[in-house]
Amino acid sequence: MSTNLPILNYDFALNQLGGNEALLSKMLGKFVTEFARVPSEVSSSLENNDINSAKIKVHTVKGISGNLGLQALFDCATRFETELREGHWNQSTLLEFTQITGDSCTEIQQMDQKEAPLHENGGTTLAPETSKTELIKRLKRNEFIDDDTLFDMVSSLQLSESSSRNLISLVEDLQYPEAIAIIEESC
Repeated sequence: MSTNLPILNYDFALNQLGGNEALLSKMLGKFVTEFARVPSEVSSSLENNDINSAKIKVHTVKGISGNLGLQALFDCATRFETELREGHWNQSTLLEFTQITGDSCTEIQQMDQKEAPLHENGGTTLAPETSKTELIKRLKRNEFIDDDTLFDMVSSLQLSESSSRNLISLVEDLQYPEAIAIIEESC
């Protein structure tokens, strides 16, 4: 029973997080890391007749996917949770849950790859002034910066090792004003 709902409603998810694109990107990345394996865990729980464990895992996916705008997965997880609660789940629903979870993770990963235009240059290091300007601009827009691009940009700033680590840590923790201050003071 497949739905025609979108895999990801980006605008809804962004609204849920107050318009913070960097936070949304970070949350979607965490979803992939933490939930890509859940369908196999649910399947194992069901094979071991541990319906309660399966129900808890599906319920968790339902809540997270609902908040992150993963609409197709939310719909599927809602139906699957109802089946599990009522004690008569269908193999086809488990297969759909597995497929849609995989599709959701794939879409998130593809979205992350599209957001890395500076790294597509094959790792070419940018000039320090270009990196400084571009990094500050992205941080002021609360824009997600993938790890490789961030590392390349920070490396080209020619900061001390400890300043570079501190700057990367601040960006990863979404402390953009502090990160901007370090860039402006050091460069």
